[in-house]
Amino acid sequence: MFFNQRWTPVVMAEVKQERRGKRTLPTRAEQIKSLETDSFDVLIIGGGASGAGCALDSVTRGLKTALVEWDDFASGTSSRSTKLIHGGVRYLQKAILGFDIEQYRMVKEALHERANMLQSAPHLSHPLPIMLPVYT
Repeated sequence: MFFNQRWTPVVMAEVKQERRGKRTLPTRAEQIKSLETDSFDVLIIGGGASGAGCALDSVTRGLKTALVEWDDFASGTSSRSTKLIHGGVRYLQKAILGFDIEQYRMVKEALHERANMLQSAPHLSHPLPIMLPVYT
């Protein structure tokens, strides 16, 4: 029980608040029915890292997106990935030792794309310093 400034009892009405983020997921049968009956802006086949990334991108752009996977999501090769975005160090070695301009261009493009990702999606990617042992 609460009291106002005059010490008169005040009855507080309970306000039922919706719980945000606590929606229940549709069942598998409901999801399959939705795929059969609804129309989608984007259909992504493959729920690995690339497919999930494409789905995230299209949903954040406001597109109605369907993502289908043959097995379970993230069960394929992308689930076993290191999730590292490399800058092409091995290609740089080939470019320098083999005087290969194409390998150098590949490294340059990889570093450019890595910088783009770090800038455009800082919530999804961040630099990770790695120490490599050197043997003589």
